[in-house]
Amino acid sequence: MEGLHFREAGHEDYQAMLGVSEGVHNGCDFLPALFQRWVDQRNRTILLAELEGTAVGLISTYIVDGGETVLVQAWRVHPCCRGKGVGRLLRQFAINQARQRYPRLRRQRYSENAAIFDSKPRTITDGVREVMRQTVLCFEGTGDAMLSEISSLSQTLPVEDIYKITPLQMCALFTDNSPLHAALGSNVITSDCEGYRLTQANVKLMTESNRNFFVSHSKDNADITLTLSHSYNVEKGLRYNIDCFGRDLKSVKAHLTKHLEGVACTRDVIRFYIYVRADMMEGVMQFCADAGLRHVFCDRQQVQVEKDFGEETDSILLRGSA
Repeated sequence: MEGLHFREAGHEDYQAMLGVSEGVHNGCDFLPALFQRWVDQRNRTILLAELEGTAVGLISTYIVDGGETVLVQAWRVHPCCRGKGVGRLLRQFAINQARQRYPRLRRQRYSENAAIFDSKPRTITDGVREVMRQTVLCFEGTGDAMLSEISSLSQTLPVEDIYKITPLQMCALFTDNSPLHAALGSNVITSDCEGYRLTQANVKLMTESNRNFFVSHSKDNADITLTLSHSYNVEKGLRYNIDCFGRDLKSVKAHLTKHLEGVACTRDVIRFYIYVRADMMEGVMQFCADAGLRHVFCDRQQVQVEKDFGEETDSILLRGSA
């Protein structure tokens, strides 16, 4: 596209980011809350696409897995430029830049709406591997409304079996034959749509991300439940994301109770995004209703996918414009 220019974003581009992100996630967009932190984050690059000096697109690349994987995130285009190829050109530029800067990169990993992914022709998804599929549930509530309900729920669930761990301790729990491997269904764990392989190389990245990790074991140690949470302020209040991994619904409910207890002291509106296995959706929805939370929007499935790089690079040259 004539006049389209790409450049790296800095702290001074906060307003440009807001312009590109207008209306994203209906007032619960994560990027305004995380933008300044992302600008300073090592191994992360935020790129802006500009047309005649105005930002019309944005994308982030983040290097994980010891330099072998690039996470593609926050890919968005302003409504005025959608359908014109801006997003495709921006993504190609971002991937090429990452591959030149990090020669050891072997793959890209990203999240996508499962309905969109499943509808794509096989020619488009050829070589793309599905890593994980989760159902996204969105509920809203306030601390005052949850307090009394949580107290009664905690008496019927094994909350006392749950303990907090560090990313290093979580990685130590993971082996090919471990209960954690069975709970995840793969060697990748997701949090806030970021997919990490459970390796020592990612421990520091997860430690720096200000997330909470909780774990519990079944009585016979045959099963394990793991939950990760990450919270930040958004336009509509506090956004609290919880990723749940495990096969026992009662244990998952106990973990959710633990997380709700941790934020029930706030009087702000809390928007919970809960990521669970599809077969747990109805049980978790009933739990949230019992906890005094209001169902916000229709639920969807999200898929985490990855694709290996070939020897070739895409056709966009790294010249800053297209």
